[in-house]
Amino acid sequence: MKRIVLSIILLSMTLLAAFLGLYGQDIAYYFEDHLFYESPFKTLIIVTVTSVSLFLLTLIIEIILLARQNLKPKVFIVLLMTNVVIGFFVSWWSLFVLAMWWG
Repeated sequence: MKRIVLSIILLSMTLLAAFLGLYGQDIAYYFEDHLFYESPFKTLIIVTVTSVSLFLLTLIIEIILLARQNLKPKVFIVLLMTNVVIGFFVSWWSLFVLAMWWG
């Protein structure tokens, strides 16, 4: 049961990071209009850094859990490949969008 919960939490972290990375521009505009009334560029930087950091944090947690034998190797490989593939493409996309905002 504990392993299933850990797997769900790690998958949720990956999905949250992907959501932040893919919709960072929309989140920045929403915050500008409704919450902070700040420049959306600042918000986009924060959202992009948070997204990339969540992918890296998930990767580190997965490696630590494998070393402590809290994850089975098959589950680890599935979670690792999911995190790496999604994280690679989403991080490149969000960094590309951030670079376009820089001009």
